[in-house]
Amino acid sequence: MAAVAVLATAVAGCGGEAPDAVRVGLMPTITHGPALIALEDEFTPGLAGLPVDEQVFASGPEEVSALLSGSLDAAYIGPGPYVLAEGRAPGRLRLLAGVVNGGQAFVARPGTGIVDARDLAGRRVAVPAHGNTQDLTLRLLLDRAGLRASDQGGDVEVVPVKNAALVEAFRQGVVDAALAPAPFGELLTARGLAAPVPAMDRTIAEWEIPATVLVATEEFARANPAATLALVRASARAVARADAAPRAVARAFNDLLDESTGTRLDGGVLLKALDGTHASTAVARGAMARMVRAAEGAGYAGGPVAPAALVPRAG
Repeated sequence: MAAVAVLATAVAGCGGEAPDAVRVGLMPTITHGPALIALEDEFTPGLAGLPVDEQVFASGPEEVSALLSGSLDAAYIGPGPYVLAEGRAPGRLRLLAGVVNGGQAFVARPGTGIVDARDLAGRRVAVPAHGNTQDLTLRLLLDRAGLRASDQGGDVEVVPVKNAALVEAFRQGVVDAALAPAPFGELLTARGLAAPVPAMDRTIAEWEIPATVLVATEEFARANPAATLALVRASARAVARADAAPRAVARAFNDLLDESTGTRLDGGVLLKALDGTHASTAVARGAMARMVRAAEGAGYAGGPVAPAALVPRAG
């Protein structure tokens, strides 16, 4: 559980003086689409006189570590890492707004016979990182089926596999299934390495778990209220644009992927992935509370999370 351990060590970090730029973190997943297109437009003029310095991370827990250590001011992040941070460092972060809902796909290797959560007994299931949103969502699915992860005394092994390594993990049979952020589940399906598990996807959709939310450090938000409000408003404009123009999101995602890895994904796969997402600034409070319960059940939570921390607050 390296990601959770890194998050814990970052709690002791502290920020310094207000930076010369708003340092915004994001990840190379299509569920961060509004952030990707905002970098091309809404963030270009800066935020209340401060330029935006974007930083790309491999996982949500890594973003939280950067936020708590003072090297990042704001981030597009999954709700899982956010609630973990609130339990371990209450009041250090502020939930600003929703960004994208949906965007998780449960897929299984053909021939495994996995059609619902009960079939995961004795299986190896991939998530991007311990403590991230997919990890917590998976544990909710297991709990509902009367199962537990191996680190909780059960027989389902939850295996952290970075998104970029998922294809090879499935090709080699390292894992039996995965709960993956878009578009990686759709990519595995398109390549014939996995098939969707509709029963679990329907359950996840019913829970209305956000794929991405926007957060900032409380220190930055208090010291820079104008920039924080400008960030929320710029992000809201990007969210509206992303919801209206999925092709722009797909292109921005491919541009970032090309820049970082020299590869691009099929546009049809990306648009298919976007069918399962909805860009919105709304955050379902019940969904955030569900993430808290999952963190507590997994033994990740360092302490209670105040209900007020689950409600977006720009000012």
